[in-house]
Amino acid sequence: MRVSFIFPATLWLLLVLIPLWALTLALPRRLSPPRFWASLLLRTALLAALVLALAGPQLVRPADHLATIFLLDRSDSVAPSARGQAEAFVREALGAARPGDQAAVVAFGANALVEQPPTAERALGPLDATPDPSRTNIQGALQLGLALLPADANKRLVLLSDGSENAGDARAAALQAAAQGVPIDYVDLRVPSPGEALLAGIAAPASVRQGQEFELVAVVESTVAQPARLRIFGDDALIQEQDVQLQAGENRFSVKVGAQGQGFRRYRAEIEPQADGYAQNNRAEALVHVGGAPHVLLVEGQPGEGQPLKDALAAAQVDAELIAPGTLPGDLSALSAYDAVVLINVPARALPPAALESLPAYVRDLGRGLIMIGGDQSFGVGGYARTPIEQALPVSMEVRDQLERPNLALVFILDKSSSMDACHCRGPSRDTDGFFGGRPKIDIGKEAVVQAVAALNPHDTVGVVAFDENAYLAFPPQRGPHPDAVQNAIAPIAPKGPTNVYAGLQLAEEALKQIDARVKHAILLTDGWARGGDPLEIARRMHDQGITLSVVAEGQGSAPYLQQLADAGGGRYFPVEKIEDVPQIFLQETINAASNALIETPFTPRYALSSPILRGLEHGLPALYGYNTTTARQTASVALLGPDDAPILAQWQYGLGRAVAWTSDLKGQWARDWVRWPEFPRFAAQLIGWVLPSGPTSGLATELRTQGTQTVLKVTARDPRGRPAADMDLHATIVGPQGFSQAVPLPQVAPGIYQAAIASPPQGTYLVQIAGSRGGQTIVQETAGLVVPYSPEYSADRDRTAVLEALAQISSGKRLSQPAQAFEHNLSGAGQAQEIGLLLLLLALLLLPIDIGVRRLFASSGR
Repeated sequence: MRVSFIFPATLWLLLVLIPLWALTLALPRRLSPPRFWASLLLRTALLAALVLALAGPQLVRPADHLATIFLLDRSDSVAPSARGQAEAFVREALGAARPGDQAAVVAFGANALVEQPPTAERALGPLDATPDPSRTNIQGALQLGLALLPADANKRLVLLSDGSENAGDARAAALQAAAQGVPIDYVDLRVPSPGEALLAGIAAPASVRQGQEFELVAVVESTVAQPARLRIFGDDALIQEQDVQLQAGENRFSVKVGAQGQGFRRYRAEIEPQADGYAQNNRAEALVHVGGAPHVLLVEGQPGEGQPLKDALAAAQVDAELIAPGTLPGDLSALSAYDAVVLINVPARALPPAALESLPAYVRDLGRGLIMIGGDQSFGVGGYARTPIEQALPVSMEVRDQLERPNLALVFILDKSSSMDACHCRGPSRDTDGFFGGRPKIDIGKEAVVQAVAALNPHDTVGVVAFDENAYLAFPPQRGPHPDAVQNAIAPIAPKGPTNVYAGLQLAEEALKQIDARVKHAILLTDGWARGGDPLEIARRMHDQGITLSVVAEGQGSAPYLQQLADAGGGRYFPVEKIEDVPQIFLQETINAASNALIETPFTPRYALSSPILRGLEHGLPALYGYNTTTARQTASVALLGPDDAPILAQWQYGLGRAVAWTSDLKGQWARDWVRWPEFPRFAAQLIGWVLPSGPTSGLATELRTQGTQTVLKVTARDPRGRPAADMDLHATIVGPQGFSQAVPLPQVAPGIYQAAIASPPQGTYLVQIAGSRGGQTIVQETAGLVVPYSPEYSADRDRTAVLEALAQISSGKRLSQPAQAFEHNLSGAGQAQEIGLLLLLLALLLLPIDIGVRRLFASSGR
């Protein structure tokens, strides 16, 4: 027997006795010593009795009876036969209880219910409690059991379960039981299964385009090898049914589906295995958003260059519109009507300046796609170096560490005849269009030379030939001249006299023959209406000597033979309608000559990194016959490589959108084998498909995930500039089958991030409508799909005994093998308490008159 106190902190009031004694002993004594000490002791006992009574004193006698709470697992993971064994175990255990012992029964699944409160009865009637069987929440059962235990008995929890915990935290409840000195004993209800097969999920893209073919993958897990029947449904219509052979472990079965209609489409996979434990896990669902047909804009540098790609996309049911570069919209609002823009061998100078500036924002901020296709007018040779568009591409125009850079000898041949003055002259008769004045064209040509020289390296050799009727070296060839030196040398050149192209070419030929260089190139600026010898003869002779010639034909009325002159010289022909474009052309052609930016050689692209663009095309590719040399950016993914590891197919994410670089062409020159390839339509569709916007462009990024018994809704909101859209009133409405509807407010948890967690709805597919408003006006809206899978209660079998063993170890329990062990009297620590506070109060009341009597007796004897 021992004494305990309900409010032990009250005992600190006993310290009041110290000042009582000190004060009494310090005052003069008017009583005889026996009466003085008798009064002091009486008052001390009186105060002590009152304090002890306030502390709630109890006499505790050891208890010999036992209270056992049986926790019966009624979830679906427990086999019916095991449930019967558990009930028989409890009934037999009740028969072994001693007189005075108590028992209670709790039935649990996802929740816990009291089947029978603590009682001394020895019978277990029919179990009427029906907890939710779709989950196993052992924590809830343990906590309810602890709450039912009486205080004046030894205590035991007996858990009858298979240990399939999938809700709550049973270990936390076990720690609570251990702190109260309550052991958790367990009975393992696991029953060996002959086999189990389940659908772990159905993999599908979140969004596709109307008419697009995509892949559904049913993932089936099986504990044994067995046959099964697999069915795939689309919106409840059977798509495919097949007999499959399951292997032990994970099995994957794919089916090709064509996206039909628009909006969210529900796909379902069902498995019918030979050996199975649960029917609830034989189905999995997926939601796929089918968007409208993509609107793709193909910009072709020359008429006909985009037709092979357009035809391939048409075969893949992708509608594309072909336009010329000059008609490309420069306004973002106009560009936003297209899902992607493809530049097909388009030089930068051919694009409107507004389009050059807008296309990066079109990708970065609007989340649209951009593809650049190579050719002799694209990438570096197309003049995209240091332009805004270059920043949006996954490759740069600079060529580093890929090809050995040749040393270059370059001679500029400038026509300084009178036609290069400020008039706009046309035709051999030098007729004008009625416009005189403005900046002389020869000055623009000189500016073009200076800008081109600035792009060369110090080991390159540069010279300038000027000609009218005669030719002379305005700047004799020098290695690595400073642009200022060239500018000073050619500044005096002034337009006058007739034109003699032959003389200019001849002098350039003689100058280049004297130079030792691996690459020799000449660039001629003229309108071509000339006297003198045949320029074609010199162009052919220069080409035979390894000297190439490119021609920049100034004016719409330039001579027709200039195209032939460039072809004979092995160079390129640039018909210029605006003289202001000449500096960019000179710079472009100089970069091309200096960097060897075009490589024309047969090769087969090599696979590098896997890419959705090449899905299904991993078993061999056609040959290519040329490409533009570029350098992949550090964060880009290169899917195909060419000679010297040059990027052929590169891709990356640029802001909200995506961009791709295909450095070969897509016409009958370098890619002639590709455009005849049977898989070319698939390649073209996947090339376009990768850059298309993956979902709505409302600025809302929605993430929906199911975690245990909860579903988390997280929305990240951004404004058109990509900044967090904060302080919105955001809410979601979940809509499901049979009229299910649930409104969920989404509070802001961080700038632009809104999140809420709700109890997961039943298994199935749901649409989630997200709407954001400010000032009572809706400003953003988006619809997302939510798939709630079946409960983990029906997941594949795993080592569940480890959970039961851990609970027993934490609480000093054990595994029970015999029902009688549930009422073993091997526990101690509990006792029966009897309060004695009232007796102490009566003692205080008894001492009070005695104390008063002692003091009054003193007073009467004093008189």
